Amino acid sequence: MSHRPASSPRPLALRPLALSLRLMLGGLAAAALAPQALAAEPAAAARSYQIAAGPLGDVLAQFAAQTGVRLSFDPALVAGLRSPGLQGSYGVGEGFARILAGSGYELADLGGGAYTLRKAPPPPGRETTLAPVTVTASAGAGAETALGPVKGYIATRSITASKSDIPLIETPQSVSIVTAEQIEVQNAESLAQALRYTSGVHPLGGDNTTSDGMVIRGFNVTGSAPMYLNGTKLSRNTFSGVSEPYAMERIELLKGPASVLYGNAAPGGIINMVSKLPQAETQREVRLQLGDYDRQQIAGDFTGALNEDGSLTYRLTGLVRRSDTSVDHVPDDRNFGAAALRWQPGADTSFTLFANYQENDTVYNYGLPASGTVSHNVNGRIPRDRFVGEPGFNKFETENSTVGYLFSHRFNEQLSFRQNLLYFTARSDYRDIWLDSFAATDSSIFRGAYTRNDKNRSWTVDNQLEGRFQTGAVAHTVLVGIDYSESEFKRLQYGGSAAPLDLYNPVYGSPVILNATPQSHFRENTRQLGIYAQDHMKIAERWVVMLGGRHDKVYGRSKDYLSGSSATDYDDDATTGRAGLVYLFDNGFAPYLSYAESFEPTTGRDAGGRAFKPTEGKQYEVGLRYQPAGQALSVTASAYQLTQTNVTTNDLNNPGEYIQEGEVESQGFEVELRAHFTERLSVIAAYGYVDNKVTKSDSGTKGNRSASVPMHTASVWADYQLTPALKLGGGLRYYGESYDGANTAKAPDFTVADAMLSYQFTPQWQLSLNINNLFDERYATCSYACFYGASRSAVATATYRW
Repeated sequence: MSHRPASSPRPLALRPLALSLRLMLGGLAAAALAPQALAAEPAAAARSYQIAAGPLGDVLAQFAAQTGVRLSFDPALVAGLRSPGLQGSYGVGEGFARILAGSGYELADLGGGAYTLRKAPPPPGRETTLAPVTVTASAGAGAETALGPVKGYIATRSITASKSDIPLIETPQSVSIVTAEQIEVQNAESLAQALRYTSGVHPLGGDNTTSDGMVIRGFNVTGSAPMYLNGTKLSRNTFSGVSEPYAMERIELLKGPASVLYGNAAPGGIINMVSKLPQAETQREVRLQLGDYDRQQIAGDFTGALNEDGSLTYRLTGLVRRSDTSVDHVPDDRNFGAAALRWQPGADTSFTLFANYQENDTVYNYGLPASGTVSHNVNGRIPRDRFVGEPGFNKFETENSTVGYLFSHRFNEQLSFRQNLLYFTARSDYRDIWLDSFAATDSSIFRGAYTRNDKNRSWTVDNQLEGRFQTGAVAHTVLVGIDYSESEFKRLQYGGSAAPLDLYNPVYGSPVILNATPQSHFRENTRQLGIYAQDHMKIAERWVVMLGGRHDKVYGRSKDYLSGSSATDYDDDATTGRAGLVYLFDNGFAPYLSYAESFEPTTGRDAGGRAFKPTEGKQYEVGLRYQPAGQALSVTASAYQLTQTNVTTNDLNNPGEYIQEGEVESQGFEVELRAHFTERLSVIAAYGYVDNKVTKSDSGTKGNRSASVPMHTASVWADYQLTPALKLGGGLRYYGESYDGANTAKAPDFTVADAMLSYQFTPQWQLSLNINNLFDERYATCSYACFYGASRSAVATATYRW
């Protein structure tokens, strides 16, 4: 389809923009006057409660939060059970007894203000044999689970850091979680937008519609290594397309090396996307969006039970979008569909089959020169909407699909087994014109061209055996696993040329000349087998020790169809480890320290013909979490030193060859706060400092900072429920100055504002407005080229739920 050149937002968007700004400023002023106290009443005091009937886990969680009691239990115990709620005046013990009446469970005092659930003994003289009852567990029923929905912005459990359903406060490594509610409220349209209010991570490539490129703790994690879906590796190529956040229940960012559980991984961290999975409770929604740059989008999400006992549940999620962007001739069209089916014949067994399909039609924005964007050009600034390609030639079309399953079976209260499988295929048809250098006038650029067809497929299976048992005062969660993955990647590429283009007065329509013979034509095959073990030990309800180790066998082979040659690129073994320690205070503080390792295979050989070894990552981290009982508050602060070795650098004794004597180091500090200070006011705040530089190199880059890595980043988001129907919010994002790859171009620091407004007309209908880059800040970042950030855009969303 054809796309009109993008232009400034239309005047129609200015009226809701001004209204939103006034409401946001008024709401923030009102929020400043809201009560700030978070402390709960004394746990022993009798008081009046009005807790509505609902799933037993939800009612317990509400009562615990209101009383300030620290309650922990396995969500599977109460999955599928309901409670009549609690109305009236009760003490803590009496209230819990009332809520748990008839459930078969009672409260058990662990000491220090902490409680759990245990099976209640049968009343004296009663028969203990009951009629058979099947209880169907549901990820949406009861308390939060590591793969289930999260109410609000604060997740308390995660599988990403441990592959077990363990509370975050017992995890000795930094983890940030973006919930589906945050994605909706902020209208995140990409993975980069979903993570924009998270510490330690920022996107690559400006207004990027073609890939999920990220920088985590100073390291570029673009490509297949950092991306996971439902805890299983998503082995896709950089150019396989982007992720759809509307399909995500949560997005989890594990910061630092993660090879102990996941095999080859970038040292900065990994991103695990948890998809929207079937729920027993019926939920349906349709969303319609209209916005700047001719944006039109319709989306829907449907879930519920397919039979009376709720043992068979489903989920259908879909999205269709047609849109332009802030860059001329760059569309952002997408078709997405996902389906999932879960079968749970009982509380101990679950099988979830899921699949998705996605098509993207866009254009790769190659970027612009530093001169005219972040540095002076005699001709002035290059316009933000400038396109360096040729309309009608440039395209970036991707098609990808995923099929997988999640299987779990609990043999008894101590032993369970899980198997997760994921199969992924992708195809991309990519034509691009790239800028080479300025002509003598500093207004025209020389351009090159190429076409590229990529195909890749991969599959991964992960088998996990988990044991939970007690040895004296130590509660163990032991995980032993074996995973295996295969992937194949094919590329056919032709090079070419295009006429120069005047960036200040472009004239499009010049012919693009492609070479008759391919520039590259190859196939790459990889295999990985990993065996791992981990023990999470909770000692006397105070100390947590986590120890883990893993051994991997990785193999990569390529075939060059142009030369007819085949070669083994790498055939490596790697052993990695992790150790961590946490101390749990009664007041909610939990200091921790940890050590973790990672590795990534490296293709190529040195001058002597020796295959390169994998790069290695090592991180030392010390941190502090604060999650006080009875309060919707989570704070994490961490300091780290992260080093990557075996980095390739120029071989001075053999020009044109490489050796592995390079080293890159990141030292940093991060803090992230997520809080619902009152039922009306919610806040997300983050700060990150990273000193990232090349510490060893024979390429003349020693001391250079990595591309697009600001030393300072900070953000804050707040939203306020002004009335039961009206919510407004806004955020600020600050990025410090950064450099390109050669450290010759410096991008200035900048601050961007966002805003939102929503109104709930009826229990079914909601209308919202989101504005990105509220004040239309002009900014850019640089790597191999410089990229403008997106200009101001407004999107209106009408949602109907029933």
